[in-house]
Amino acid sequence: MLMFLGFFELLPIITALVSGELNLVLPFFISSFFTVFLGGALFLSFQNPKDRASRHEIILLMIIIWFGLPLFASLPFMITGFMTKLADAYFEATSALTTTGSSLVINLDLVPKTIIFWRSLLQWLGGMLVFVMAIAILPLSAIGGMNLFRSLLPHGEGDDLLARMRYAITPLFRIYTGMTVTCVILLVISGMGGFDAMLMAMATVSSGGFTSHGVPEANSMSGLTEFILIPFMIFAATNMTFHWAFLKRGRINIYRQDPEIFSFLYILLGAALFIFIILALSGGMTEANLLKKAGLAVFTAVSSMTTTGFMPDYAAALPGSVVIICVMLMFIGGTTGSTAGGLKILRISLLKRQADKEISRLTYPSSIIPVTFCGNVISRATLISVWSLLFVFIVALSVITALFGLLGYDLQSGFALTATSIFSAGGLIPLLSPDFVGYHSLSFAGKWLTSFAMIAGRLEIIALLVFFMPSFWKN
Repeated sequence: MLMFLGFFELLPIITALVSGELNLVLPFFISSFFTVFLGGALFLSFQNPKDRASRHEIILLMIIIWFGLPLFASLPFMITGFMTKLADAYFEATSALTTTGSSLVINLDLVPKTIIFWRSLLQWLGGMLVFVMAIAILPLSAIGGMNLFRSLLPHGEGDDLLARMRYAITPLFRIYTGMTVTCVILLVISGMGGFDAMLMAMATVSSGGFTSHGVPEANSMSGLTEFILIPFMIFAATNMTFHWAFLKRGRINIYRQDPEIFSFLYILLGAALFIFIILALSGGMTEANLLKKAGLAVFTAVSSMTTTGFMPDYAAALPGSVVIICVMLMFIGGTTGSTAGGLKILRISLLKRQADKEISRLTYPSSIIPVTFCGNVISRATLISVWSLLFVFIVALSVITALFGLLGYDLQSGFALTATSIFSAGGLIPLLSPDFVGYHSLSFAGKWLTSFAMIAGRLEIIALLVFFMPSFWKN
């Protein structure tokens, strides 16, 4: 992965040459050389392992990847002099790779194009890393019911870890790239410049939400741009293997095999309808007609549930009930096997079915009602795992919010920082906390804590707890 990252660090050199920022060529070359050299040395030193990776080693691998890659991804920020402190560079790289979309940059118009491109490219690579981890690695760890995840990829189920990753990367990279190119073309046709369209497409398909102009906490998009981005945000937040199967076989009914997608769409449509009704009945935004409010409702719901984090218009004027709905959508998130954050539709469905079972037992105490998913009976151990993950998510939200309180932040800002970081929707923090000045105002400890929360969200928190348990290191 270090070698992979190092080779991609050469791409911003092209941007530097085209835009005339020649002083940034050498820093990116040095960063690439160092990353590839170290990655190559590790690769050559540990070839052909004799034993298959155990569950402990898989969890350890995920932790090393998520904490280690941002360190090397932050090298260009520091060597170019764009960010001189490790805390700042690590924060920006972590936000990009975890597709959170939080940024320390105050005014993007003053940032060199090469740096903006590298930040967006990191975010795009992070989206690919997220779904490869979700498809190839997380099911092996069986964290929070991930053993129920269904992949339509034809190979890799019985092979070792590296083979599963190769089987996931090869077909899905083509779809990921193809959808990005399609989004770029549509944005260019709508009147957006080629460079800006490329950055916006990478931010959308990765569920990242980085913008390329103005202030990160503001919406600089037109209504047509929002309309174009909505289907791509939904694409990124749904199971990538089903998109691969659909494009390969050309049968739309293949999506019927995945109940997650339909649950995702039902929740999304219901949330958009609720938001529209609230906006239509509220007394604010008098200058917006019903059509504008309908578009705002759909864009807000999609941006929140896909955890892309694009700021909607009139964010400061949205009623509190809309903000609560957005937090709920962020908590639910997208489907498994996607780039979106959140608890995931799979687990929400299992929690609902378990709740239905317990309610039915109040009427029929002696009944035996199995919990099923996709025609399979779910074991008690899996249900306990899902409930445990829900409990851990809630505890993590409480504890990290309390830590921000110890650092001097008020309750609203602390909760907004925690929720948007864990659920990978950093761009929505002005919606949750309008009084928050910006990520650049965070203290040294606040930046590290936010970086930790972003990584913990992608590790689904419980992996970190397992890592710190003494029993994990025995034997």
